[in-house]
Amino acid sequence: MAARTGGAMCAVILGSLLVAAPQAAAADVTCSTNVYKRTFYNNTSFSGSPVKTDCDGTISQNWSGSPVSGVSSNNFGVRWSVTRDFGSGGPFMFTVSATDGVRVYLDGVSQIDLWYATGDTARSTFLGFNIPSGKHTIRVDYVNWSGAAKVAFTYTPRTSATYDEIKPLAPTGVKTAYNTTTRKTTVSWSANKEMDLASYSLYRRPVGSSTWTKVTTTTARSYTDPLVNPDDRTPYYYEVRATDKAGNTSSGSTDTIVRPLPVVTSLTGTYDKATGKVTLKWPLNTEPQFDHYTVLSNDLVDGYYVWVPLGTTKGNTWTTGPVTADGETRHYRVLVTNDGGTTTYNPNGLDATATNELWLNIPDGIAPYYAPDLTLGSCPTGIQATATDNTPAPIRDYVGFEIERRAAGTDTWSVVLHQGYDPRRDPATATVCDPLPADGRTYEYRARTYDASGNYSPYSAMRAMTLPAG
Repeated sequence: MAARTGGAMCAVILGSLLVAAPQAAAADVTCSTNVYKRTFYNNTSFSGSPVKTDCDGTISQNWSGSPVSGVSSNNFGVRWSVTRDFGSGGPFMFTVSATDGVRVYLDGVSQIDLWYATGDTARSTFLGFNIPSGKHTIRVDYVNWSGAAKVAFTYTPRTSATYDEIKPLAPTGVKTAYNTTTRKTTVSWSANKEMDLASYSLYRRPVGSSTWTKVTTTTARSYTDPLVNPDDRTPYYYEVRATDKAGNTSSGSTDTIVRPLPVVTSLTGTYDKATGKVTLKWPLNTEPQFDHYTVLSNDLVDGYYVWVPLGTTKGNTWTTGPVTADGETRHYRVLVTNDGGTTTYNPNGLDATATNELWLNIPDGIAPYYAPDLTLGSCPTGIQATATDNTPAPIRDYVGFEIERRAAGTDTWSVVLHQGYDPRRDPATATVCDPLPADGRTYEYRARTYDASGNYSPYSAMRAMTLPAG
């Protein structure tokens, strides 16, 4: 049986076998973690449905009349209950002060019983005992028969090394994040359940070594290890230990390994005009911690350019699907993931100096969209042909005009004009006086535009003109 210590004034502390009366069902109220659920009864037997149910962060009340609407000033009961994780458990102190009746239970077993009328004068007591590890429920029942209603209760860990020899539980939820830019490792962990926690200590050791080095002692739950060596590829184990206020230290958390990343030292690529596909190549990494590559393309998605994964590979080549020959620069990136699941830093923007990023110029295979207009007329030496395009200057996708001619009834076309246009003119035009003999023959003309990559627009409608016989 756990040791008990008495408090001031008369107190009745019953044995651990005394079990409380069944608790009436409380209204469906959910309170925050470690916050009491409080129920009010308009009787002292806690029978029937509670008049009100709410949440209470601390038990410290002094009611001079009715505590809540619907409950009389005398002969009422209030019940508090909370279930929490006590971690490794250990020595705790229950302290209670109240007028009239108060009982304190742990997991339904009575620990403090002061159940008699006191008038308006409160009396108090305390109890020291060990709470087992894990989750437990504390319940406080209070009744006021008449007069002032005063009640206060606290439970606190005993932090003196004289009483506390129980080690805290080892920290859990340890995670590591290796920053491939700074080459630093950030270690984080879940909050320890101990109520008497003093600090955490972070330890590190190289894989293959049994010697742990303390990195830091902190009250925070994350730490960035300043171990920096730009050429260091040593994998490390990390573990976290907890220390309580009595000086007891837990065992280490589950060892978490961090393997610095291999890097892609160069990335090249070629575009195949026949298939429209891009083939990427890079040196194959041979480090033991290497696991796989992820290939990405910088694509326009919902109006924004983002890095889109194309797939993963353990090899050092990748062929994309067909890419539109649009004359633009395509951007590709290859990331490395190690066997610990850490992946190369992948910034949102472009980085022209990154060795794992390629800026590849794709040939322009998109022809000007519209055919120009063509008109024919006479000139001193033959036929004058004029090509015209009305596309506004800011969105013109061509750099010049080409006009072709053939004699009617033949199949062979000849280029009579291939030149740029005067950008100061709107619409854009190009004119040629095609010198032809006055032989009575009919000549046919057609025109088209071309861009800087040599792509041609559709032809204009064909126009014909007959020269008079000389």
